Amino acid sequence: MRILTVESSKNAEYKKLLQLQKEARARKEGLFVLEGVRAVSELAPDWQTESIWISESFAGAVPERLEARYYRISDAMFAKAAGTVHAQGILAVVHRKDHTLQDVPVHAGFWIVLENLQDPGNAGTILRTADACGADALICTKGTVDLYNQKVVRSSMGSLFHLPVVSVEDIAEAAAFVHDQGGQLIGTHLKGTTSYTDASYQGPTAIIIGNEGSGMSREAADLCDVLVRIPMPGQAESLNASVAAGVMMYEVLRQRG
Repeated sequence: MRILTVESSKNAEYKKLLQLQKEARARKEGLFVLEGVRAVSELAPDWQTESIWISESFAGAVPERLEARYYRISDAMFAKAAGTVHAQGILAVVHRKDHTLQDVPVHAGFWIVLENLQDPGNAGTILRTADACGADALICTKGTVDLYNQKVVRSSMGSLFHLPVVSVEDIAEAAAFVHDQGGQLIGTHLKGTTSYTDASYQGPTAIIIGNEGSGMSREAADLCDVLVRIPMPGQAESLNASVAAGVMMYEVLRQRG
């Protein structure tokens, strides 16, 4: 492993790294930036890594197993390139994986569908919980936050590398896939008449999580095979999207033993 020291902020590769902080540019390039010791350590060889950047004062282990270009830069240059205030001194530039519905596993018969979910923290937390619960994939409709957004990647704590993330045009495309697998769509809804614990999740199931403010669209609700409700005896009008998703996912896990 050869580490090249870059001293000038005018270096072409460094300038490209700075540009990747812009989400639109990163998406256009088919890349994303991964920060932190744990996140970089989760990278597997099947994820094409373009470059690894290390700060001058970084004292941790450098992942030698990855085929990538390695650069060392000053702490000041690293701080400018990092997306967090307290960066850990290592980041990677990685190629995105463009999964399609044809790539989605059906082993567990368990999928999470995000419809127009926009908060990166919620998306990352749902991704991490889906990974913990053994879901097959996250299916995201157009309008959902980019799952390669740096905030999503950070909050997912490496789970992005453990299950496919698929983008679809709309909720109808996601529903068609689930029904083609002989599955059911279940969504939480204020008009749900069934408690979430009374619904059956034994067969192939997709859980739909809607927008933080407006919930599921009317189209999504109409496409659901079952609408359930999560009891809220307190005064709050609704649950946080990632909390509701977690409640639903762990009910699937509980019923399936």
